[in-house]
Amino acid sequence: MRAALLTGVGRPLEIREVPVPRIGPDEVLVRTLSSGVCRTDLHIQDGLAYVPELPHIMGHEPAGVVVERGPAVSEVEVGEVVVPHLFVADGDCRFTRAGADAQALHLRGILGVTLPGGFAEYFGAPARNLLKVPAGLDPRVAGLSSCAIVTALHAYRRGTVTPARTAVVIGAGGIGQIIIQLLTGAGVSAAAVDVREDNLALAIRNGAGHTASAFAADRVPAVRAWAESRADDAGDGVDLVIDLVGSSATMADAAQYVRRRGRIVVVGEEPDFPGISSTTLAQRELEIVGSRNGDRGDQHDALRLLAEGVITPPLDEEYPLERANEALARLRSGQAHGRVLITHEALRAHRGD
Repeated sequence: MRAALLTGVGRPLEIREVPVPRIGPDEVLVRTLSSGVCRTDLHIQDGLAYVPELPHIMGHEPAGVVVERGPAVSEVEVGEVVVPHLFVADGDCRFTRAGADAQALHLRGILGVTLPGGFAEYFGAPARNLLKVPAGLDPRVAGLSSCAIVTALHAYRRGTVTPARTAVVIGAGGIGQIIIQLLTGAGVSAAAVDVREDNLALAIRNGAGHTASAFAADRVPAVRAWAESRADDAGDGVDLVIDLVGSSATMADAAQYVRRRGRIVVVGEEPDFPGISSTTLAQRELEIVGSRNGDRGDQHDALRLLAEGVITPPLDEEYPLERANEALARLRSGQAHGRVLITHEALRAHRGD
């Protein structure tokens, strides 16, 4: 099969012929239809955060058609369209039993991140990690449930354990736009902060009631004034901040946006130390929680919400596998207006093109 291989940190992908994955008794072979391109792919290429064994096949937002299943598999049938839950665990623990495989104590790896993924004509996965795509849902969109959509939904749920009336989303890229859709759909007044004016304009179209440039000197007082205008009482900030950047600067801003006893959900991953003092945390009784990808239940719900049109992620350019480096460059340029996709010949056959 053809695959786009990362052979060295900082190097372009190489299109090569490699063996089709061999599956075990409880595993499934999937013919890839499409795969989203995520900023994590850029981090892997740059040697940041995750460092898989090389050569490596990236692609952690794939959708495909089951073409072979192991003798112990009964969960899916040949011919069904599926997407993977990315976290592959070896053995049960309190977290896997709760569907929280991202926190598994015996994690084998993450499909497309540390295990071979969807930048290839085929990928393999344990049957228990596959979810069936609802009839009529575009596979290109369904594949995004493995990362972008489930990450947004999980972060939203981590933030709204205590009901929120006002929220700020820091980082209005693809995941941020989905979170804004979820917040406003639930009746939460949302503001967006971003470095790009086009992202802020899109946030308004997705329902945000206020936007602020991350470069604006008055961004904090402006957001707090907006929040106070939405509050029933005097208020002193928003109920919830979801930080999709995770830098010391954005965390410092988050502490100023949020009210006393408010909640900050951290999704963005950076090596910075949070720019919040323990004095601020203690005296204002702030809650800070992390959010990583999502649970199995979140992904089931993400697929349903996509099928129902509640979440409508924008799609950007599509590239064939042979042009995978162009797809990465498109995302890296900052000019993408939605999810960049790598699509395969199998998709065209599946759609009858």
